[in-house]
Amino acid sequence: MINTGVKKINLFVLLACMVLTVALRPKKQLYFDEPFQIMCSKGISLWNVQQFTDKGTFTSADLNKENTFHNVFFIGADSIHYVMLHYLTALFGNGLGVYVYFSLLWGLLSLVAFYVLCRKVIGDNIYTSVALVLFFTDIMFLNQTYSIRHYIMGLFVTIMSGIYFFKYLFEEKSFKNLLWLGIWCAVGIITHYFTIYIIAIYPVAILIEEKMKFFTWKKIVALAIPVLALVIYFQFHWNPLQSSDYYQHYVKSQHIKINNDIGLRPAVSQFLRSIAVNFQVYYPLFRGKSAPVLVGSVLMVLAVYIVGLWKLLPGTEDKKKFNLLLVMGIFSCFFITLMAVKTKNNMLFSFRYFLFSMPFCVLFISLFIRQLCAQGKMNLVLKIAVVALLVAPGFFKFIAAHRRYVDNGLECNQLVVVQEIKDKGIHKMEVPRTVDAVFINSLLPANYDMTYKLNTATDSATLFTGNTTEKYRFLDNGLVVMF
Repeated sequence: MINTGVKKINLFVLLACMVLTVALRPKKQLYFDEPFQIMCSKGISLWNVQQFTDKGTFTSADLNKENTFHNVFFIGADSIHYVMLHYLTALFGNGLGVYVYFSLLWGLLSLVAFYVLCRKVIGDNIYTSVALVLFFTDIMFLNQTYSIRHYIMGLFVTIMSGIYFFKYLFEEKSFKNLLWLGIWCAVGIITHYFTIYIIAIYPVAILIEEKMKFFTWKKIVALAIPVLALVIYFQFHWNPLQSSDYYQHYVKSQHIKINNDIGLRPAVSQFLRSIAVNFQVYYPLFRGKSAPVLVGSVLMVLAVYIVGLWKLLPGTEDKKKFNLLLVMGIFSCFFITLMAVKTKNNMLFSFRYFLFSMPFCVLFISLFIRQLCAQGKMNLVLKIAVVALLVAPGFFKFIAAHRRYVDNGLECNQLVVVQEIKDKGIHKMEVPRTVDAVFINSLLPANYDMTYKLNTATDSATLFTGNTTEKYRFLDNGLVVMF
């Protein structure tokens, strides 16, 4: 029988994490990719923006004609997230808050989904609360929850796929569970292609478990449905290789340092760092690229695996879960390192690209802590020391990050101009670049009457109010370099 007291504690911890997710939301800053997300959800991207540059003078009505499902889905980027924002802003308006709260919603849904996944993997015990706290305080979770990007939606979808993967493998190998697993995997791929480093584990694990028994007509049909949906999708949309080429155009154009020759040593260094940080061993974040810290941190992860596998986990099912969680966590490090070396782009080592493996890394550590604490023969002080060694740096990083407000977003006067336009009823302005007009128009109320005139000889926007003018400098800071 489930301990109702423990279940209430777990639900309380879940609710507390959800409340804090909303309460800790900082003042919104924009980063490189976020304006691009906003504009693509309005149907304007690299492929159709040139027409406005050629015109020189154009109106909000001209820009709004591009705001169609066809443009968002077929000539935009690689995510259904853009389409959802397209319809969401049509319902609730174009304010920046609409975009932010949409991401916040996916963050809250991710917490709920992770709670369900914890119950599948760890069980209805107090260590579900431990896993929830580790998940919530992970350096990637809140960062992406407050970001106007599709990573946080991808996290939710990946967790949902994980729920049905564990349901299928350890509870019931049914048509329904396999179908839902396939559906969530398909949605994950079209949400963000990097979810593939988790999805790829599923068929391998299932085939190892079932071997030839897997190949029944019901199971083949269950997988054929989402696979067919993906085939149809890619008939009308970019495939991952095309998306990769597009991404390379983007990163090479940014006004930030890109390592075009990542080399063996830095690749190995980043690989080791990724393993440690993914599995909640945050020591490399304190000492940079120090080789002893990197190697020592990875050895800690290895020690957790060895001790957990051979000394702590008694049941065959728990051992299978432990092995799976390790693979699901560590494969992302191999995948992204190979991608970074192949494309000569060290930006891929940004934490957000590992986000989809994070829930499984957290469960790996939580499962170890559960079994460690269950060892009656082990000294209590030693147990506390081991747990503290694993989780204390993460808590410190979390608290430190939320004790100070760091202003390191884009210097984005376009947001100030949007507010001025709305407050003063301005209907004519001059802009230095087409992208400035597109971005401003994306945040103005629907059907707002505005005329934009290009003046590439200046770096400032001019607002015309009767007989007076106001000027705002727009920095060439890579607002959206793909434009």
